[in-house]
Amino acid sequence: MTEPQSPPPGYPYPAYPPAPQSTPGSATAALVLGILSIVMCGFVLGIPAIILGSRAKREIDASQGRLGGRSSAQAGFVLGIISTVFSGLATLIVLVVFIFGGVVQSGFEATCSSTTSGTTIAEAC
Repeated sequence: MTEPQSPPPGYPYPAYPPAPQSTPGSATAALVLGILSIVMCGFVLGIPAIILGSRAKREIDASQGRLGGRSSAQAGFVLGIISTVFSGLATLIVLVVFIFGGVVQSGFEATCSSTTSGTTIAEAC
């Protein structure tokens, strides 16, 4: 067997690579919740994704480089915002359709009931 060779005089030993940064669980949870909120439940999972993503970013920034995963926390935060906004818009659209549909239906019924020609309501409407 051969012994590892030491570097020539005047040259330092090669530096070890830096230890990998650990990612806080809240950053990973924010990312998972953000993805699931886009796919399944906008409000239900989007709001926790926003909260966890914000909390994880704050924790990572306060760690002074000891923690990684800021991009995961940011992605979860953004996905949570997107899904919450889309869910809010979808809910608003559904409410407007129900309200507008009720107005149209009542107007239609008023028109049909005021038909006074010799036809029956079924024939007129």
